[in-house]
This record gives sequence, C-alpha cells and structure tokens, in this order.
Amino acid sequence: MTDTQQNNISPGTGWQPVYIKKSRGAGFWVAVGLASFFFLCTLLFFILFVGSLVLNKALVTSTSLSARKHVEETVIEGSGESKVAIIPIKGILSSESAEGIFLEKPSIVEIVKQQLDQAADDTQVKAVLLEVDSPGGGITASDIIYNQITKFKTETQKKVVVYMQDVAASGGYYISAAADAIVAHPTTITGSIGVIMPLINVAELINRYGIKDNSIASGNLKEIGSPLKQMTADEADVLKGIIDELYLQFVNVVSTGRNMDLEAVKKIADGRIYTGKQALEKGLVDQLGYLEDAITLTKQLAGLTEATIIRYEKHYGMADLLGLTSNKLFQQNTIRLDISQLQDQSDTRPMYLWNGYSKRE
Repeated sequence: MTDTQQNNISPGTGWQPVYIKKSRGAGFWVAVGLASFFFLCTLLFFILFVGSLVLNKALVTSTSLSARKHVEETVIEGSGESKVAIIPIKGILSSESAEGIFLEKPSIVEIVKQQLDQAADDTQVKAVLLEVDSPGGGITASDIIYNQITKFKTETQKKVVVYMQDVAASGGYYISAAADAIVAHPTTITGSIGVIMPLINVAELINRYGIKDNSIASGNLKEIGSPLKQMTADEADVLKGIIDELYLQFVNVVSTGRNMDLEAVKKIADGRIYTGKQALEKGLVDQLGYLEDAITLTKQLAGLTEATIIRYEKHYGMADLLGLTSNKLFQQNTIRLDISQLQDQSDTRPMYLWNGYSKRE
C-alpha cells in the first residue's frame, strides 16, 4: 500500500494504516562495527592493564628467591653435575630501570646482582663467565657491579672470568678488572681508562637570539656546569678536582685487579682505546680468543675437566613485551633544538664511558 493510498483511507472504513519499516543503511552498520571494535579494544586494554598491575604487585612483593626463578638456565654445551654459568653484561651501565607501558624493566645493575646471587646459591655452579659488551656508563653503576663481582668471589671462592666481545671500554673495563682472568676477542675494543664529564655550553647561541638567563643562585659556584653560562676558572678547577679523584679510583682498580704498578697503569690510562692485541701487549688482558677459549680457561681455573655450560636468560612475559614494544613505538627520529633538551644532554655527571661508542638497536 502506498502512502497515497494510506492517506485516502477515510476513518470508519475498518482499515488501519500499515507502516513499512525502512531497512538500515550501510552507514548504520559501519557505525555499529566501529563502536564494537573500539569497545573490544578498550576492554582488552583494561584487562591487560589490570593483569599487569597484578603481575607488577606480585613481582614487587615476591621474595628474592621467587624473583631469581624468573631467570632461567639455558644449556649451551657440555655435561656433568658441575656447571659454569655465563652471565651477559651488555649495553650502557646504569642503575636506572627502563620504563615500559605497564612494568619497569630492571636496570643492568639489578640484573647482574640477581644472576650473581643465583650463581652463588647454586652449589653446582663452580665458576662464572661474564660476557662483557659495554662501553661503560655511570660511575656509580660501574662501581656497584665491580663490587658485586668482588663480593661474589670473596664469599663463594668461585672463579670469575671475563670474555670481552665487541666493546669492553671504560666502565666496561672497570668491571672486567674484578675478574680472575680476562679473555678478549681479537677484534675487541677496550681501554678508554678515564673519566668524562659531558658539558654543552649554549651561552653564545641563546645570546644571539636575545635570550637571557636570569637564574638566581646562592653562591658563585651554585650554577657550576650550567650550559647557559660561560664556565669560570674557579668552576673548571672544582670539576677538574672531581675528575682527578675519580680517575685515581679507576687506575687503582686496574692496578689492583691486574696486579700492575700504579704508575705503569697511569702511563697507559690516558683515555685511549686499545684493540684486543694492543691490550694484551699492555697487560690489560690475559689472552686473545673466542668464547670456547674463555670457557676452557674458566674450567681450568675452577679445576674442572668437564662441566655443563649454562647461560642465564630472562624470559619476558606479556607485560615485559608490551613495555619493550612501547619503547620502540614512541621513539623519535627527529632532531629539535630545544633549550631544556640541551640542558638534559649536558648532564654534569662524570662517567666511565667511551663517548665514541654508538650502537643502533
């Protein structure tokens, strides 16, 4: 029945108008689909968020033994009840944890301690082989790891050998000096014994654009290291004194660890880097070789004829993977000239770091 027919029906004839429901258009179903999609995404995100909070709470409140179990053993080779544990120490040495979306990834300092503790508690582990691939990093982080290694050796009487990979420079060498022996890969870059305090000065740049720094300080040396002011002679003297003290600490560590005369160490500790071969000639390493050579030496020092070689590895859960993914997701490849950014980059912390090292993930 058409609309015209419906309109022509007079009241009282017994006929009732019939209304025909129009079908939904394509736009309606697209809207429904999008709404459902966003609802499911929100629900999934909420479930993951709640789950990650529960997991984070469990990790934080768990005992140290439970935390250690999160690091698993992977058998590399060999057999027998006695084990040699390989512990990797890779990247910039830092005490700071890496933030993800849900969970924080433990710092390298925490990871090394966790794995050394696990090796200490395992009576089957007779020795540890540290795989070092690091240009160094923070002075405190380097010293903490060094102390962890020396403490492990003292308390367990287990041997520790370092196997240097691509780079074991500055703080990477600092921690290596704690080992009973050092094996360097033939292509290893090591050395860089010294301290660096990166400082950027943009005083002339900001003056060019009419920017003035009106900071108010309580003393002449309060703004020491500021990138917005030219460094004074007094400021330079203060910073140089700090650098000299931390440098002396570094050379003392090398002198003790390598059983070398302090003055002899100073002669080769001018900050330069060395190849594995040059380091061997200078007495900074014990031999050149590959991983299998380092394993053989470790077994010899531990008095083992056979051993199961294991590697400690962290297996990431869903929350860890989400955290790691977020770091990649939000990385910026653009370069901006920003004063606050320059201030962050001009961090006045001294470091045991080979500044020439650059690694892209």
